[in-house]
Amino acid sequence: MALIGRHVTTRDPRVRLGPGDDLAVLDASGGLLAGVDQVIDGVHVLADRVSWDRIGRKAVSRSLSDIAAMGGRPLATLAAVVLPAGAREGDVERLCRGLQEAAERWGAPLVGGDVAFQRSGDAPLTISVTVLGLSDEPVRRSGGRPGDDLYVTGVLGGAVLPDGGGHHLDFSPRLPEAAALTATIGRDLHAMIDISDGLCRDAGRLAEASGCRAVLRSADIPVRVGVPREAAFADGEDYELLFAVAGGVVVPDQIGPAACAVTRIGTLGSEAEPRVAIMHPDGTCEDGSDLGWMHGS
Repeated sequence: MALIGRHVTTRDPRVRLGPGDDLAVLDASGGLLAGVDQVIDGVHVLADRVSWDRIGRKAVSRSLSDIAAMGGRPLATLAAVVLPAGAREGDVERLCRGLQEAAERWGAPLVGGDVAFQRSGDAPLTISVTVLGLSDEPVRRSGGRPGDDLYVTGVLGGAVLPDGGGHHLDFSPRLPEAAALTATIGRDLHAMIDISDGLCRDAGRLAEASGCRAVLRSADIPVRVGVPREAAFADGEDYELLFAVAGGVVVPDQIGPAACAVTRIGTLGSEAEPRVAIMHPDGTCEDGSDLGWMHGS
């Protein structure tokens, strides 16, 4: 805690008491969103190949992506870090800087946390980030209905490069885009999820929660330049939004202050097997239910 307190400060007026005491004190009104996510060396990052400030930013952004998925507004973050036994001081400072930079950038000040050291020499760097957010009417996974159109933000696939770098370290959580979607579409925005484990796996989660079937059109899925189309179905760590909108509702091709691309990629149908059906241009149907990246949970 003292280590975080030395490297983290905030002037956010919603923080009445920040790092340094047993708990933080926040001013909050509205429905409170709360969640926690992890970044583990060897699972989500390769800590010996990338700068630790990027790891810190990813740890915060990864958790804030869940706030975006529910159409919420960030309030604050807390970070619990378990450092490897041989962690260097410079790396630790960069990690703290990355945590704070991402938290402040997205209006979710880092208000506390905890730091410990691994006893085993080969135990990995582990970061758990708890996020708090606000929303009176959060968008859930379970609101989809047969006949809804499915959309995604951005492009998919190839987020993790062989050297450990890539989009997964430097992405921006789609908070502005989610806010724009809720403001533009309103109650016709039926369901939403962020894509962390691959398009098909997360489409399956949304469809299952909604009691529906996801039908994806392979030719319409936006793919990152230089990445095989198949990678967009199963690669993880995209952190884009997948959302269901009432059929026939006009959705802008671009959304948010950065004019993020929005693409219609399929529909929700009545519950059936396979849970995720990929329709190819030649008319064939592929079962995409088992495609995706498992982080171990």
